[in-house]
Amino acid sequence: MDRIIGKGTFRDAFKNQIVVPSALPPGTGRRLAERANAAAGPTDAALRTKAEFSALYDLLLAEQGDVPGAPADAGLVRLDPNGQLTAIGAIVDEYLDAAQDKAEFFAQDMYQVKVTGWPPGVLTADEVREAPPGARLTLARSGSPDDTLLATPSFSMVNSGNLTAHAPKRSWKIDFEVGESEDRLHGMERINLKAMYNDPSQMREAVAWRLLERAGVPAAQHTYATFSINDRYMGLFSVIEQVDKKFLKDHFGKNAEGNLYKAYCGDIGCATLEHRPGRDGADSGRQYFTAGSREDDRTYRLKTNEDDPAASTYDDLAALVRAVNGVQLTGGDDRFASDAFRETVEQILNVPAFLRWAGANVLLGSWDNYFATPSNYYLYNSGRLGDPAGFMARPYFTFMPWDYDNSSGIDFFSTPWQYTDLLDWPAMSRDYCRITHAPHEVSRLPLFTNLLRHHDFCQYYLDHLEYLLDTEFGPERVAALLGAEGSGRSDGLWQLVSSAAYGESTSQHGQPFTGRQFTNDEVYRAAYRQWELSRGSQFTYGIFHYTRMRYDRAREQLAELRKTYPNGASGAVFPGAMEVLPS
Repeated sequence: MDRIIGKGTFRDAFKNQIVVPSALPPGTGRRLAERANAAAGPTDAALRTKAEFSALYDLLLAEQGDVPGAPADAGLVRLDPNGQLTAIGAIVDEYLDAAQDKAEFFAQDMYQVKVTGWPPGVLTADEVREAPPGARLTLARSGSPDDTLLATPSFSMVNSGNLTAHAPKRSWKIDFEVGESEDRLHGMERINLKAMYNDPSQMREAVAWRLLERAGVPAAQHTYATFSINDRYMGLFSVIEQVDKKFLKDHFGKNAEGNLYKAYCGDIGCATLEHRPGRDGADSGRQYFTAGSREDDRTYRLKTNEDDPAASTYDDLAALVRAVNGVQLTGGDDRFASDAFRETVEQILNVPAFLRWAGANVLLGSWDNYFATPSNYYLYNSGRLGDPAGFMARPYFTFMPWDYDNSSGIDFFSTPWQYTDLLDWPAMSRDYCRITHAPHEVSRLPLFTNLLRHHDFCQYYLDHLEYLLDTEFGPERVAALLGAEGSGRSDGLWQLVSSAAYGESTSQHGQPFTGRQFTNDEVYRAAYRQWELSRGSQFTYGIFHYTRMRYDRAREQLAELRKTYPNGASGAVFPGAMEVLPS
């Protein structure tokens, strides 16, 4: 930081960060932070708004007084003429050391989210409900309820999810930037509280998002929270980072103004990324939505720039689909093995990031995404480095995952997902397609299938997958993460979630009052003891046992595949990291 600090520079240093005064060492810095929080804060216990950091700057300036040799309006003098910290500079550094960013927020194990003053008896929200007068939302660290990181009367809530929007225990999307409010937490405008309705262990999403982060793909971050409305305990939830403008800024920097698409099953079917030329020969973006359709009904839903006529043509998506399907190349399936295909697809897609996701996903056995469904994923067209405004003329896409509640051994279709062929995902989707009355016998996945027809892409995919088997997806590593019976660990996920999960019922075998479909005994058996559980059409393996089966079969398959794709022949170094955008 500069020797002399102006107010704008001071505020910018803490943008999207929070400072909790109680976490500061006793002394002048803590006292001034508490005064700024009391004077300008929205009744929570953390400095996070522009108003608070402006007030803190003014208090520091008053505390500093006149500095010999410095102009009266110079600002905060952090370093003296000899380059040594001044007393005020030392306080500023205390604040910088104590400041917490979004990654540190998600590194916290558990939070408490409370809503008070909500209309009595209103415990669902099919449509967005804004907070009535007198309502208040607070978010605090679990175990430190007095350290409230967020307190706001301006928020809205709505139930979310394909299934859990109407399940007995519902997922929630909470928006705390409503109307004129600019109430954000680490730059986030909203959080997702996922009910984990299908997961008796309450740990699958934590396992999945951790593996995806280790795979070096742009994935949402995860933590846990308990949630209550008025005096009613709603239960334990996964907190999932929203894929929004702040997420894009974190991952793509100045290229955060491009087109973000979310994949659904909608107006033109599910989001297969198959080529859709029109009968009249049309091959533009209008082939990927129904004319006159509502945005909320579309298969590929534009989440940004939807009101910009030049950016909302879907022509960039059409260009990606043409490249993935080799439309402009000659030949049959052999064209996907060509250098021309590789060059074409690498010009428009971050291929390594997608292949790393694919390796993690097939190990997790997550089928409700670009696998069996296919939907529940994002595509982001960032454009190219140095030309963020040119994303329509020169599109460049990154695949981003979403929705991992149905993973690690959850099944509704009598399908052994743990035995999926590493190179032939569609073959395992046959029963899914039959039971869901899909239009094809197996899922159509050209993005996966066509890429793996190219030797170099397949080599990279397998090398990364084996790296995951050697490290993060080893059964003993997963057992330690879970803290399950026999792991020898007392600091795993089970020890973290068990108390909050047990709080959803008043008895061992009784129906949870939160609407969770599994009793406390079933949660204990599925999570700690890692037993199998069968209920109706759902069959659930223990996560550890699923992992062991997937691990063993993947090793068997790799042993055969290595005859064609020798270990390490890609030359890639892992763990992978998100690639720099091409210029």
